[in-house]
Amino acid sequence: MASNADKELSDNLDQIRADISALTETVKTLVADTSGIQSSLKKKFDETRKQAGHLGEQVLKDATDMGSDALHAAARQASNKIDEVEVKITQNPFTSVLIALGVGFAVGLLSRR
Repeated sequence: MASNADKELSDNLDQIRADISALTETVKTLVADTSGIQSSLKKKFDETRKQAGHLGEQVLKDATDMGSDALHAAARQASNKIDEVEVKITQNPFTSVLIALGVGFAVGLLSRR
């Protein structure tokens, strides 16, 4: 009987060793898969970060260009208005002097208070 029990114990130990070996292989596979997933995620993250950086640079460039265009448009409009005022002053010098005198007088009165 002892030999039958020993054989059964031996068979059970062999089965446990086989199960442990299979589990070890499964864990190795999971570790390898996890490493691959981490590597893939890192690559995706790096690509996304680079794309976001390029997109941010492009948005900044576009905003700068739009600001520059707006500044040039405002400068042209201001220059046109100054030219219009100069033409009006040239066409009506007496009226222009009276307007300047009135504005100066009003500013003087306001600054006294």
